[in-house]
Formats: sequence, structure tokens, C-alpha cells
Amino acid sequence: MAKICKILLAVLIFGGFFIFPAAAQQEWTKADLQSIYVEYLRNEGYLPVIDIDGDIQFKVAGDNYFIIIDENDLQFFQIYMGFSLGAVTAEDALNAANFSNRRSKVVKVALSSDGTVASITAELLLDKPTDFGPIFSRAISLMRNAENNFMNQLREPL
Repeated sequence: MAKICKILLAVLIFGGFFIFPAAAQQEWTKADLQSIYVEYLRNEGYLPVIDIDGDIQFKVAGDNYFIIIDENDLQFFQIYMGFSLGAVTAEDALNAANFSNRRSKVVKVALSSDGTVASITAELLLDKPTDFGPIFSRAISLMRNAENNFMNQLREPL
């Protein structure tokens, strides 16, 4: 009987470590995050809109950016922008993307399978979705830097 009580006590103690942190965290929904992000962007002078996919679109220096909300991982924060490469060879685009990725923090440049479109994303994990505010402008700056690295490399003669 004493052994069963000790096991039950251990289960209750260790179970509390797993239950209480989960109970202390707020449950967020996609709609909550859309509201938080839209309000922040409006306060910062952007003109955000929610697109048909539920992503939040806004402009920076005339370019379209999107905050992508992953309903399966609400701690994942992603800002995306994409653009057509025009008459660039797939090999040159790949070399420029690799160059930019080696020199860029937090951000990655990816290419479409045919090499005609580039995308730049900043991807972060946030303990609380509301933590994005202080890092938002830095993430945009890092994305702009990655784009500059990419475009400058495309212009460089090999």
C-alpha cells in the first residue's frame, strides 16, 4: 500500500510539471493573431489587409509583404515576400540565393522549381505571439538586406 501511495504521489508531482505550464499559456487562434498583427501594422503606419488565404498583406517601399499564420504552429512567425526574376538563368539565381543565404541572418532566399521566382522569408519562433512587435522592424530590415545581397550578386559578373 505504501508503495502504491509513493507511486501515486510521484505521478501527481511530475504530472503537475506538465499540466500547469500548459494551463498557464493562453490559447491563441488564427483570428486572434490576425487581429494582433493588423492592429500593430496599422499603428506603425502600414495599411494591412487580410487576403483570401487569411494572410496579412502590407507594403514596404512599394513591395508586397505577407505575415503568414500557420494554424498548426501559432508560435511560428513568418514574414514572406516574393518577386519575379525575369530573364535570369536558374544557375545565376541559385548562386545568388546561396550567396545571400550565407550572409543573411534569420532570413532565407528560396527559388521556385523553375528558377523564375524568388521568395524571401524571415522565420522566427516566439514564446508568445505578441512578442513579435519589438523584432518586427529588425526582421524587415534583415529581409531587405537579404534581397540586396541577392540582387547585388545577380549583377556581379562571374
